[in-house]
Amino acid sequence: MRRLRWAAVAMALLLCGTAAPAAELEKPSIQLAVGGKVLVAYLPLTIAERRGYFAKEGLTVEISDFAGGSKALEALIGGSADVVCGAYEHTLYMAAKGLSIKAVALQANSFGLVVGIQNDKAPAYRTLADLKGMKIGVTGVGSASHFGLRMLLAKAGMTDNDVSVITVGGGAVAIAAIKTGRLDAIANFDPAISLLQRDGAIKTILDTRNEKDLAYLYGAPFAASAFYVDARFAERYPKTTQAFVNAISAALAWLATASTDEIVDMVPPEYYANDRALYRAMIESNRQRVSPNGRISPEAASLTYKNLAAFEPTFKNVQIDVAKTYDNSFIERAPSFRAN
Repeated sequence: MRRLRWAAVAMALLLCGTAAPAAELEKPSIQLAVGGKVLVAYLPLTIAERRGYFAKEGLTVEISDFAGGSKALEALIGGSADVVCGAYEHTLYMAAKGLSIKAVALQANSFGLVVGIQNDKAPAYRTLADLKGMKIGVTGVGSASHFGLRMLLAKAGMTDNDVSVITVGGGAVAIAAIKTGRLDAIANFDPAISLLQRDGAIKTILDTRNEKDLAYLYGAPFAASAFYVDARFAERYPKTTQAFVNAISAALAWLATASTDEIVDMVPPEYYANDRALYRAMIESNRQRVSPNGRISPEAASLTYKNLAAFEPTFKNVQIDVAKTYDNSFIERAPSFRAN
């Protein structure tokens, strides 16, 4: 886990104007957990951080970066995080367990999941049934990549008990695990996937960055990466929650109009192993999936739930009010919100 502290108020003043007085917020310093900050699906977080939008709102955000989204969720449930940058589906899982977690802003309507076979194993692969018995890497057990893999396996009548699921995160460890043959296959996201494809390390069998495979696996764009909080946090700290969402809304608005080169300039080179051209291509292939305004539609939320409930035992004999797993009121009050 890496801990990164963002408190550059002076930079925020330069980039964004006068910062909001921290005294107006109930909790001006908050903890955020994320499972793989480098993932392109979490780009709005990096933009909000590096463009100073948090500081402009009077917020200091301390970011804890975990290997996978399930660990970030654990941090929230355990009380060491106030906000999670992760999968919207986690709010549904928690609802099934009687816990009220609410998504307050959507980042993307797809994670851009890609499943690939390790190059040396690729010649033996013909159909999904050939995944049986393979060692398959995911960002984390219980994460969005694991969820997507389970959906793919189900299409061949299999479960994740038919394979060996291995946690490898979404960065250098995942890449090395494929290249060294520790894994037979991988279910992951950009930038790791594009780096593996560049080096010819995998044969891609599913790529939900394109519309055809997205529709095949999920049915349509859905509620994917989001920011979520414990419902009690939003009730106790409404001004703080609003300030946080304001910053995310500003990041989404900037992403909607920025050029690809401007986006690449804003991201640390270590996100893409100093291969600027490759990262530029990643942005081009993923940016249509970025939410235009952060609002979670009832249709997208319901599709996520439908996909989960189709094969996840957690949801058997449990009634969930999907509308209670997200709250659009904060994003719709944000100054940068665009109702499109």
